Amino acid sequence: MTDAPLPYPPLELANRVGSLAEAADPMETYDELGRLAYAEIVARLPSGWTFPGKRILDFGCGGGRTLRHFAKEAAEAEVWGCDIDEPSIAWLGEHLCPPFHVFLNGPEPPLDQPSASFDLIWGISVFTHLATTWSAWLVELHRLLRPDGLLYLTFMGRGTSEWIAGEAWDESRVGMNVLRFGQSWDMGGPMVMHSPWWIQEHWGRAFDIVAISPDGFGKDPAFSHGFVLMRKKDQAIDAEMLERLAVEDPREARALAHNVSQLQTETEALRGDRDYLSSMLAESRVQTQNAEAQLADLSSKLSVLEHSKSWNLTRPLRSAAHRIRVVKRGAERSNS
Repeated sequence: MTDAPLPYPPLELANRVGSLAEAADPMETYDELGRLAYAEIVARLPSGWTFPGKRILDFGCGGGRTLRHFAKEAAEAEVWGCDIDEPSIAWLGEHLCPPFHVFLNGPEPPLDQPSASFDLIWGISVFTHLATTWSAWLVELHRLLRPDGLLYLTFMGRGTSEWIAGEAWDESRVGMNVLRFGQSWDMGGPMVMHSPWWIQEHWGRAFDIVAISPDGFGKDPAFSHGFVLMRKKDQAIDAEMLERLAVEDPREARALAHNVSQLQTETEALRGDRDYLSSMLAESRVQTQNAEAQLADLSSKLSVLEHSKSWNLTRPLRSAAHRIRVVKRGAERSNS
């Protein structure tokens, strides 16, 4: 490895892991966000935790926004990245390997890695979009971690409520609340919000919670994600175990009822958009039909005129007038 600066991915790949459209200098912003994520992850590691000899995975690495800042650690540890985006992985493989190692993964488990092979896994803004496969992926990451291995994940909580849900944060009404379900990945995918109590209840069945906060990860407090650092429990787990409702906790029912209300609001808004677009389309069709009728009427009148006796009789005059205009324009150009 040399001390030469690492290259940046093309803007379309950099933009995939966070919009840079409003940034004055997109690559500078991209670099800063990666640096902040690096600092956050390292700061949360337990006292005395060191990188030499460790095996590490950036789960959902994109074009390497966070991964690139672990170049120093990659000189003494084995640092991997994976993502579902083939162009990002192809670019990383060509430009940042070595010092890193990368591989492509599918939208569902498994990952092509041996069990109990990683000491640390992080996922930045991944479980923020996993609406249906979250439990399967937690089971898979649990499989990949060595005994006492650490898992660092971000989630959308208090710091994103106004932005994502359009409402003030109320932890008693948020468990795992899924918004914009079915939204395409080009538009950001589904938006999934979590409360710390829900993570402790459900994710805590597979991991010991080392640290957790509903916000604090990110530069802007108005849009900051939450984070959780967890340690693998030495026990067998499955998706059903993680998903099972804690029926004795009334917050489970409140959060589910509120999520239904949120989805009803979304549905109403989507119907309004659909009806508006339908009316605009209908109006456009009427305008098109009117224009086509006017064009047909003008064509008919022109056809009648072109076949009339007066039109034929005045043809020489129109031809002479045309020649006079041509001569006049030529004279004007010569004088100018």
